[in-house]
Amino acid sequence: MTRNPKANIGLIAAGAIWSLTGLVGLGLAVFGVGTLVWPMLLFEPIVIGGGLITLAVGIGLQKQSIPLALATAAGCVAVAGFLSTVAGRNTLGSGMRVPMLGVRLVFAGLVGTWSTWMVRGRNRVAWQRLVVGCVLLALGGGIAGIAFGGPARPIRDLLLSMGGFASSAIALVLFVLFVILVSAGVHLVIRPFEIALDSAGKENQSAA
Repeated sequence: MTRNPKANIGLIAAGAIWSLTGLVGLGLAVFGVGTLVWPMLLFEPIVIGGGLITLAVGIGLQKQSIPLALATAAGCVAVAGFLSTVAGRNTLGSGMRVPMLGVRLVFAGLVGTWSTWMVRGRNRVAWQRLVVGCVLLALGGGIAGIAFGGPARPIRDLLLSMGGFASSAIALVLFVLFVILVSAGVHLVIRPFEIALDSAGKENQSAA
């Protein structure tokens, strides 16, 4: 990673864009409307943090656990950026928020794929597990979208119209399914990075 100038430039660009969009998001949360958009004030600093971590890797300040650092940064930016957009859409609109989210997600996908390649290489089985993990996380995100997304409001209204017991039972099942999907998805995505870290630690101990 540190020997490839183009790679470093790419990481610097991704980190700078994430950090700048995070600052823009904070500005919108504070000055965009007549009141503070508190959820954005919680999520935008996470985006900035992911950008700073990526910048640190890009310029060579962060040299340990680089794949895990990049994967964590990409995941945090994607999740926090999405939640911030959802939180600010009703008060700030989607004119700027949605394109900014798109830019964040594109770079999150590139950085995340890059970090994964550093760990998995051409291991076909490992990539299959990654795909399955991403699918499970996407399904979990779909359930979260049903619970909180604006376009899914007709579905929520339909569930509420079924009555208290039925709607509560369905909500409980969806919540349990959400926890299972997200837990399994995170495990499949993160586990190879943990194995790589353990292997690196054992190699360092052997060398010592």
